[in-house]
Amino acid sequence: MKGKSFFSAYPVLASLIMMLVISLVIVFIAIKGTNLITHHGKEVPAPDLVGQTIEDVALIDDFEIMYSDSIFSPDVAAGTILSQDPSAGTNVKKGRKIYVTIATSVPPKVEMPNLLDLSLRQAGNLLKTNDLKLGQVIYKASKYNNVVLEQRYKGRIIAAGAKIPYQSEITLIVGKAQQEQLLEENE
Repeated sequence: MKGKSFFSAYPVLASLIMMLVISLVIVFIAIKGTNLITHHGKEVPAPDLVGQTIEDVALIDDFEIMYSDSIFSPDVAAGTILSQDPSAGTNVKKGRKIYVTIATSVPPKVEMPNLLDLSLRQAGNLLKTNDLKLGQVIYKASKYNNVVLEQRYKGRIIAAGAKIPYQSEITLIVGKAQQEQLLEENE
């Protein structure tokens, strides 16, 4: 056995050592290759796009600007960027997608709630909850005091579930009991 090499004397152990060496070489090549492909360590801060218009950011070459959402904001000009992801100053690679939310000039539609048979106070709260405004309140003789009898939008009766613009004013026709009726009911 004197002339035998290590590989022929211990074939199983030699195979394990060779597999370990080959695995380490493959892992080393994969790590170095990944760093080269992904440009590891070559990052730049994301620009601050909030407050700029979509026309201004179209000139930015280092990043791809993606419009992810639009929100109606009456106080901000249409096309103005309201938020971004990733946020300004975050270290990212060139060519990265930056998702922005922009202001739109078209108000969203909201669903008209059913206000019939509610008290005036409840109806006002429900309008506010649904992003609508309480407009004119018109009182009409009724045996039910302070109860909503009709709901109107732009002078026409509007059904519950109808889609109308955000922050629309709703006119309510509310019952007003006569003094004699109130006295009779309390007796």
